[in-house]
Amino acid sequence: MEPPTVRKRLLLVDDDPAFRNSLQEYLERHGHAVETAKNGREALTKLEQAGYDVVLTDYNMPEVNGLGVLQHVQQYHPFLPVVMMTGERSSNVAVESFVALGAQACLFKPFELQQLEEILKITFAAPLPSL
Repeated sequence: MEPPTVRKRLLLVDDDPAFRNSLQEYLERHGHAVETAKNGREALTKLEQAGYDVVLTDYNMPEVNGLGVLQHVQQYHPFLPVVMMTGERSSNVAVESFVALGAQACLFKPFELQQLEEILKITFAAPLPSL
């Protein structure tokens, strides 16, 4: 992936520190500014303190899960794209994420970084909805 011409701010939410740190390093090497949260509750706090271009969130986390984060974004930041990540391969997670709450995409762990790159490229290229 070529570094983006405009530095994008991403919020990466995952309770697995090894996964979170390695994905953060990868995204930063590709030109993004990445903040992390170790759970959904921390993510909700960060969403109120700073602006982001996209949220990458795990589904299965303690306290507030990924769907809670997605619901918060849809209510308070309706134009902020959310990419759900999950190790659960059940179709219910994807259906809830896409259909009910409007996630941009759902990645099933472990995923190829190429998949994430494609999703981010599409997300960043999408025009903002008109008000």
